[in-house]
Amino acid sequence: PGGGWAAGEGGAGDGMNPISWLVLALLVVGTALILWWRWTRRVTRGLARVTAAWGELEKALAERATALEAMHAELEQAGYVPEGRPRLREAVAKLRQATGPRDLAAADRAVEDVLLQIYRGLPRERIEAIRQAQDRLAQADEERDLARRSYNDLALSWAFLVHRFPYRQIARHRRLVPPEPFLLPGEEADWARRHLDRP
Repeated sequence: PGGGWAAGEGGAGDGMNPISWLVLALLVVGTALILWWRWTRRVTRGLARVTAAWGELEKALAERATALEAMHAELEQAGYVPEGRPRLREAVAKLRQATGPRDLAAADRAVEDVLLQIYRGLPRERIEAIRQAQDRLAQADEERDLARRSYNDLALSWAFLVHRFPYRQIARHRRLVPPEPFLLPGEEADWARRHLDRP
């Protein structure tokens, strides 16, 4: 009987004491807080990159508008395409006034349509000033394309991120809204499939 009592005492002592439970609870809570901090940091840093990319795209679009205005001035001075110059001036003014990715994308597309008509009306042999204006515009277009691609990649990747757990809860808690891509209406799904390999 004495041996059995000793064994029983030993078995009761094998359980975790309150301090051990407290330490375990603190470890669990601490790990959860660290993970939440890392997830939140990923969301906020990703959005900051999107915001910075949008600033670069706005800058590229402003430089493109300046190049378009220079093109218009050279066309006017040379007397080329008089019927197209008013449309170009109007399209550039709308590009300057547009705000937000979708409106800017639509205004930029309208400029492209007018430019196509302008180029069709130009003579094959052009003066040097017109060629220089075209070169400047081509460089601005290239910068715009690079900035647009970077912004769209980051914006759509971030949008996909915050649709996943637990990033969705973090974005909802902070009231973060996915930014619009620089695409025309109806292009988002097709662009995502082709460039981000998403279903």
